[in-house]
Amino acid sequence: MSAPKILVIPGSHRASSINAQLGATIVRQLEKDGASATLVSLADYPMPIYDGDWEEENGAPEGAKKLAALMSEHQGVVFVCPEYNASITPLLKNTLDWLSRDVGCKPYAGRAFALASCSPGALGGIRGLSHMRDVFINVGADAIPAQLCVGPAGSAFDDDGNLTNERQISLLQNMSAKLIERAKQFS
Repeated sequence: MSAPKILVIPGSHRASSINAQLGATIVRQLEKDGASATLVSLADYPMPIYDGDWEEENGAPEGAKKLAALMSEHQGVVFVCPEYNASITPLLKNTLDWLSRDVGCKPYAGRAFALASCSPGALGGIRGLSHMRDVFINVGADAIPAQLCVGPAGSAFDDDGNLTNERQISLLQNMSAKLIERAKQFS
């Protein structure tokens, strides 16, 4: 069986995003565990704020169609979720909403999903992940139970971008192994 392909999508595209940094860390772990992993930036998939009237007039934006097609080429997807006010960022929520529309394929079907977050706070963004799971239930995304929450972000990484906390490293390894195991079922 070939290595499953896993797409890693940070929910922030800020230049210094700690969630993009965590995304790169996740990619390294997935590859170490035998997956083929790809990190993308939502900046490369622009989408207007979801508006039913806009959609009726224009259809789905090209950014949503391209991201959906890319997701469909992978057996697993990790969303790395910043937390805004204990919930999902506007960028990430908008992306999730567009991907649930007619984008030429069904990006939530037939693949495994994992959730991770990173936050300056001690909880590591866990409150936002519960909201992600609520959205996933509604769109039919198969999210594994294992997840990763990293905080406080200021001391979470060494100079090479690796996690420093043994518990968080263990959670990363567990999430990676469980996602790869589940993604192989979609190969």
